[in-house]
Amino acid sequence: MQIGVITNPNSRKNKGRPDRARRLQSIVGNLGEVHTTDTVEGIKPVLREFLRKKAQYWVADGGDGALHWMLRLGMEVLQEDEFVDQAATLPLTMPTNGGTIDFIANNVGIRGDAEGLLAAMRARIEAGARFAETEVDSMVIDGVEATPDGDKPFRTYGFAVAAGGVGQRFFAKYYEAADPNARTIVKVVANTVLSMPMMWTPLRNARVLDGFTRYARDLLFTPTRAKVTIDGVALPGEEFTGLHLASMSINLGGVLKFFGQADQPGVMNAIVGAPSPWSIVSNIPRMNRGEAMRGRNIIDRPCRAMTIDAVGDEMLEPVIDGEYYKNLKSMTFRIGPRVRIPKVVARAKN
Repeated sequence: MQIGVITNPNSRKNKGRPDRARRLQSIVGNLGEVHTTDTVEGIKPVLREFLRKKAQYWVADGGDGALHWMLRLGMEVLQEDEFVDQAATLPLTMPTNGGTIDFIANNVGIRGDAEGLLAAMRARIEAGARFAETEVDSMVIDGVEATPDGDKPFRTYGFAVAAGGVGQRFFAKYYEAADPNARTIVKVVANTVLSMPMMWTPLRNARVLDGFTRYARDLLFTPTRAKVTIDGVALPGEEFTGLHLASMSINLGGVLKFFGQADQPGVMNAIVGAPSPWSIVSNIPRMNRGEAMRGRNIIDRPCRAMTIDAVGDEMLEPVIDGEYYKNLKSMTFRIGPRVRIPKVVARAKN
């Protein structure tokens, strides 16, 4: 088997498409298998079958979040005795531009939708042609979740995390939209900038403006309490308006670009600090150009390890590759395995 595809019928783009799996299977034909699962627990059995059948390509019918779970659970399956004994490794993995941001696909140059990408893969495989490959660093993330049964350690993998402050709360606003896209990013940024001056006036308490002023209040004026260590050095203070880290650069809909220093192999890019609201807003042009952020109380630099510990009763709620993790007491990040992604470009539609 060459191609193994996992599709989630409950994902935003697949709702109302009951024949999705059958449609994708018709495209890959006898070169692959398409499996449907609507739970995280259902992914592992499918990945085991892909490994047993020697699938050369794992395809997540979705965006960053779909690839995130495929990577995390794939790494767990590879640690099982059956596959350790075989010295199995992670196959080439690919998202299909089915998410709301798709920063991974944008970064490596994947172009087209799932149907077009799978058709392009089948055509090249049948022609005996190989794909250009891109290798990107991942992050190993070791966390501790607070549960009713006590603290529960876990490990996951990812490419970018908004652990607290402006980035984490940006995603909360972003996902409030019915169909989040590049225009949503512009809207969140614009509303945040326009509502910021009101936070220094009595209008901040006006109930009629509450929905509007919440943009600045939530994104710029509400810090996350935490203790942070970067490369073994503890940062001063316990309130941060920015807690962000990535192992690859990201491009949010062509509007905001971050973590350019992470494209150096072997390092992550930390953007951490407690800048003032005005300092954050004044950096928006640099964010748009993809340049490192500047200003007082801003760290934007490469690193090899970072630890974040929650302070007091406020738990961490990071967004990792677009996926929310709740009730975390701590997280430790370091460079993980390099992930091989085929650079597939679908044929342009007429």
